[in-house]
Amino acid sequence: MKLFGDFEAVKFPEENVILITQRGYLYYYYQPRYEHWERHKNAGNDMITVGNYPDVSKKELSDAMGGKFPEKVTDILRLLYPSQLYIVDMMHLLEEDYPGYMSDNVIYRAIHSILLESVVCYKSYLRIRELLDNALELQQDKDHVLNRIKDLSFEILGRDIFRREIGIVDGHDSSSYFWFMPVRVIDYSNTYAVDNVAEMRSAEISVEEDDVAQYLTPFLYKYFDADLKANKCRIHDRWTDDDGIEHIDYITGFEWYLTENFYTYDAIEHMLSDMKDTMEALATGRENEYTAELKIKRGTATHQLIYANGLTDEQIKEYNNNRPTEDDTEADLVIDFYRRFIYRMEYMMKAGKENGFDLMCIMG
Repeated sequence: MKLFGDFEAVKFPEENVILITQRGYLYYYYQPRYEHWERHKNAGNDMITVGNYPDVSKKELSDAMGGKFPEKVTDILRLLYPSQLYIVDMMHLLEEDYPGYMSDNVIYRAIHSILLESVVCYKSYLRIRELLDNALELQQDKDHVLNRIKDLSFEILGRDIFRREIGIVDGHDSSSYFWFMPVRVIDYSNTYAVDNVAEMRSAEISVEEDDVAQYLTPFLYKYFDADLKANKCRIHDRWTDDDGIEHIDYITGFEWYLTENFYTYDAIEHMLSDMKDTMEALATGRENEYTAELKIKRGTATHQLIYANGLTDEQIKEYNNNRPTEDDTEADLVIDFYRRFIYRMEYMMKAGKENGFDLMCIMG
């Protein structure tokens, strides 16, 4: 049976189960025996031939949904256990239930940040719903709600999500980030090949690529050693021509995208020493070889834009079309970032040495 959009509902008679698909991919199912809905564990990846299954009647589906025929995907999401919801599902439900508050871009981004950083996400989602229900009942204004969200961020995350900082993510963020971790080369035949490099993922950190461009590249470029064996052995391609002559295309220099850039721990220690001196220079107004470099605008946006709240798409587009050539990030923010970055790099080197990892890998 056709539902909204490209969703369909069919039956699996042998198991007495109702299946909900989108473009033929299985997403949700209902088991009358247990009287509850579930998200398919491999939702969106397992395809069925919908035409091979009998349709569900409108009454059957309405009964399974507690008397309501689904008109949109959120009608189904409401019947799942909160622990089965994805963050995007939670945000859709919150937008639908609290449009007055969720239409405020600052509130939206704050709630999204809490959910993204939560260890037990659905617990945070339930706390946020409780907060917004209370705000509606008491007719609280948006400023009051933001203060409550700030308090909630302390309770859930242990920190103030509104505090401005240049971010460092513990672990691996697969979006537009650079990854830093200890590694060990186990086969120098090609250090560009994934299986030839052992990674200490447990110690990994991620830094957004614009922040790497703005605050770290002066140090990374200075201490990148193209003659280091691990860097010299990065082979991008290897082929034999019609005359039987083998050709090898090596990766040279610091590579920005999806390529390991290797550093010795000695190089990292010198880099961090320079960073500490730069922190002191920024704090006192003294110039060193890096302070002028840090004022040059690099990357696609400033720190202020990346973490800005309340900017529309049009404002962001206008800003990028008239991007400044000089960075105006406050010195205190940069110093704070370096302090946290140094701490994590020093920890990674200690942990790496203990576990036999002798190089640092930096990859975007």
